[in-house]
Amino acid sequence: MSTPTSSHRPSSSSSHGRPSSSLSTPRPVSSASLRPQSRLSTRPSSRVSRPATRHAARLLPLYNDAENFRIAVDFTLKNLEHAIKGGASTDMSTMDKRFRGRVQKARINNQDTLANALKKAYTRVKEHARDLVDIDEEIKLSHLPDHLQLLLLLSVTPSRSTLAFADIYDDRDSSKKEPPLTWKDILTEEPFEGQHWEGVYARSTDSDSLSPWDELDSPSNDDGDEDKWNQPSEDLSSQSAHTPDTTRSTVRNYASEPPPVVEELKAQQYWRDEWRIGIDVNRPFDLGDPSTLGPTVLQVLGEKEAFSHAGPEHEKYIFERDAVREVLMCLQGRKNFLIYTTTDTFRSVPSPTAPRLLHLTLTAQSSILSAFAEVATTVCHLRKFAAAVVENVSSAYNLLPSSAHLLSHSIRSRTIEAFADAVNTQIQHFDSWCAAKEEAICRASAGLGDPLVVSLLSLSKDVRDTFAGTLDVLLNLLHRFVAYISQSHDRRDLAVWKIPNMPTRIPPSAVSALLLDLLLEAVQEQAALGNTQTSDAIMSVLARTAEPMWEMVGEWLLDGMPVQPPWHAADAPNLDEEFFIEDNELQIMDPDFWLDGYVLRGPVTLEENQKTQPAVPAFLQSAVIQVLGAGKAVGLLREMGTQVLTKHSEEELLNWGTFTALTAANSTISKDSEALSRLISEEISTYCLTVAMRLSHVMTEQCGLQRHLSAIHGLFLTTRGDDISNFTDILFAKMDTQQHWTDFHSLNSAFSDIIELSESNWIDASLVRLSYRGNRAALASQTVKAIDGLLVEYAVPFPLTYIFTPNVLQRYCSIFVFLLQIRRAKNVLEQILLRGAVASAALRSELKVFYAMRGKLSWFINTLFNFVTTFVVHSQLIKFGEAVNRAKSLDDLITIHNDHLDMLLRKCFLHSSTSEISKAIVSILDMCLHFRNMFTAYAGDTAHDVLRLSTSLRRHKSRRQRRIRKNVIGFSQPGTRFDSDGSSSDTDVDEEGLKEAPETSFSIASSFAREDLSEQLEKLSSELDSLVRYIRRCTENLSSGMSDAAQAFGILAFTLDDWDS
Repeated sequence: MSTPTSSHRPSSSSSHGRPSSSLSTPRPVSSASLRPQSRLSTRPSSRVSRPATRHAARLLPLYNDAENFRIAVDFTLKNLEHAIKGGASTDMSTMDKRFRGRVQKARINNQDTLANALKKAYTRVKEHARDLVDIDEEIKLSHLPDHLQLLLLLSVTPSRSTLAFADIYDDRDSSKKEPPLTWKDILTEEPFEGQHWEGVYARSTDSDSLSPWDELDSPSNDDGDEDKWNQPSEDLSSQSAHTPDTTRSTVRNYASEPPPVVEELKAQQYWRDEWRIGIDVNRPFDLGDPSTLGPTVLQVLGEKEAFSHAGPEHEKYIFERDAVREVLMCLQGRKNFLIYTTTDTFRSVPSPTAPRLLHLTLTAQSSILSAFAEVATTVCHLRKFAAAVVENVSSAYNLLPSSAHLLSHSIRSRTIEAFADAVNTQIQHFDSWCAAKEEAICRASAGLGDPLVVSLLSLSKDVRDTFAGTLDVLLNLLHRFVAYISQSHDRRDLAVWKIPNMPTRIPPSAVSALLLDLLLEAVQEQAALGNTQTSDAIMSVLARTAEPMWEMVGEWLLDGMPVQPPWHAADAPNLDEEFFIEDNELQIMDPDFWLDGYVLRGPVTLEENQKTQPAVPAFLQSAVIQVLGAGKAVGLLREMGTQVLTKHSEEELLNWGTFTALTAANSTISKDSEALSRLISEEISTYCLTVAMRLSHVMTEQCGLQRHLSAIHGLFLTTRGDDISNFTDILFAKMDTQQHWTDFHSLNSAFSDIIELSESNWIDASLVRLSYRGNRAALASQTVKAIDGLLVEYAVPFPLTYIFTPNVLQRYCSIFVFLLQIRRAKNVLEQILLRGAVASAALRSELKVFYAMRGKLSWFINTLFNFVTTFVVHSQLIKFGEAVNRAKSLDDLITIHNDHLDMLLRKCFLHSSTSEISKAIVSILDMCLHFRNMFTAYAGDTAHDVLRLSTSLRRHKSRRQRRIRKNVIGFSQPGTRFDSDGSSSDTDVDEEGLKEAPETSFSIASSFAREDLSEQLEKLSSELDSLVRYIRRCTENLSSGMSDAAQAFGILAFTLDDWDS
């Protein structure tokens, strides 16, 4: 170890322990203390911290004369004292450990002499420390550890001179050493006379520094001693005997002229005004000497007439290596004198007073510096953007919008904060690269390392190839981002560092997605252009920017949707506004909670650019449905108290890491949007599928899905024929007898009684509720539309309510009503019977008209009933059962069930697209009721006994019969729409006729009693023919379609072909 040698040199009589003399008394303030501030305080910190050589790395810049040198020393001492007082200090125990370590290291390196000398010197220092009790001592006992710490920090690897001095110090006889000088010795000496301090100190005037340090402690004295100790050891031995005289002569020589190292440092301080390049700038132009180009052009062409009033000798020139260092400082955002930055727009431009380069013209130099200025401007804007985001994060959030922007809000986005951090990381890489360049220049200048060729052009190429593309892309991306979110032309040119405080009406989720999409677009663009380095850098920025969104997705998948009971709704956790999933604030018991509780946020239209921006980033589009379903499944399972997965299985299925790690492990495909989206989908698909299947299994096994499905199908689709037939018989009997069949208690008690008498427990009657909400109950004997008001409800337990929502049960109820109407018409026709044999041939021929009409109606009703029960309900239930077995999630179950129900409605003609066919079918069903009324009016009862005398085709004489016959609604032929002959065949009806069903005109026929009965039956038969043919033609058209119901419609159309046969 080598320390400043003054700490080990034998003390002279003039310097060893001498008390303060008259010099230490307070002196009047000299001119030196009133001098203006030196250039040290005005120079940029970068220049002070850039040493040119290894030895100069421990020195401050020195000045022209000894006076300024002493001012610098005083300044340094005061700052060191303040730093010691304000900073963390050390203690003697720590110093003991460090010096013992140095001694041990020296012995390991086979430098025993150095170890002994160091140990002896440290021991003497500690012994001398016990005497540091006088207040006049320059070194206080409390500051001794700090002084020793400073010596250790200043030490370097031991050199040959250090080892030679260690030999001398170790062999020195302590008895021959001069005793220390005390006050007693000083008082016994002869008093001084005259200017006795001249020659001892640097100056003899009153402007001497009041510093407690003298030249013996200065760095210049250390260098002089080091040069002396580099001599052979015999010279050192001779010098050691005359140490006081040698030291005094050395001080006297340093006072007369600055040390060489000072001049060496000053010669390298190119930023000083008096510094000159040391090359004759008035030399004639030499083609072989590029350094003559600049001055020659200046003389001949007068390139700087506006700035120069004389010749090149008045211009300041610097070396190109120094210009490169200045440019590197500029790129790092530090002060320099080549390029300056405006304070309003923060744009960097070449300085008009910048020093010149000998081998460049002014135009060439300005062009090169302009290129660097553009890079510096880009970096400066990115720096300010990152700093503004950090400042905005640390500030308090202003939750109240201004009155001018009630619909707008400031941008508070974790994604933007992550993007600013990623941009700052790129800037730090750029600064490190610039610092490494500058370090290489300094090391090459000091003779360390490999030789280096430095030029502005090579630096420009390196900057452009390494970082310029990345920085330009990031700044252009920010400008595009501002243009999209500003929503106003007056803010298009807004500075990028004002983004955090920019008001916008775009939701935070769309803002985050827009930024991520722009980054991914930039990555793809640069990769397509072959700029691999730039695309890799932008990809790293994208990965860091997407981390908040990726973290939200991970929390959603692992923790599930946040669910709180109603009594804790105020404290329920909310989803981040940046997340692409939003909470509609529905309660978990709401039947629509699963479909509408948590949904994807909708896209946003950017007004000025007419661009539709989705709330989901592009690289998550393929996986967003899986993410949404898995999060809802995990939350529902937790709410049901069911364990989702074991901890071990969860870690195996979804080892959620960072997005940066994912893209780094798949760097070859992460630059393609579709490939990246597929990668993410594959990454989470196993976990999402496992969670979904777990919920589906719970719904099927623990919640009784199959049992409730069977009950609903048996009730609404009337698959339980016997029980439903018994219930409908009771219901129709009350209709025929004009009882209150719509009574709530009567309906429910009748159904409960039927279920109790049933042998199979296929449904829980307590879950079923029947009611009537119509107003046409009294017309049940005249039209089947009176049954439309019948409402059947089934209480489904939670969480099956997500599948069987009220809307789903209402659609089931419409199918039940339709099947009940068919059963009603079928029941009415089956009641028209003939008891006994008809003896009269005339009567038989007259009754044939009724039974022919009854046969036609029965054929159609039976055909329709068989079609609905066999080819609609039964076949669809088989397909539905197979699809349910393949379902892997609750979403699949809901989708399959909704499709199943929609197909039932289509095949039963209850869909909006088949409403005209439904009207035609209801008209035929009403014909059955009217036909029963006609037969009753004729025969007096639906069951005709031929033995009764009242059976006749003549008009009945009783008043009751006449009253019944007057209330009969007759069918009239609606013009040309209904044809009784063959002209109404399929070939004669165009497609326009198929768009609307034939309408029957029912009216109170007052003249019906006077009309012939055969004519009324003929009209009824004609209308029936037209309606059946219309239904056949419509079903034939539907069977030619591409829907799944086309096959069923084809079966019905084929069956109805037998109508005319």
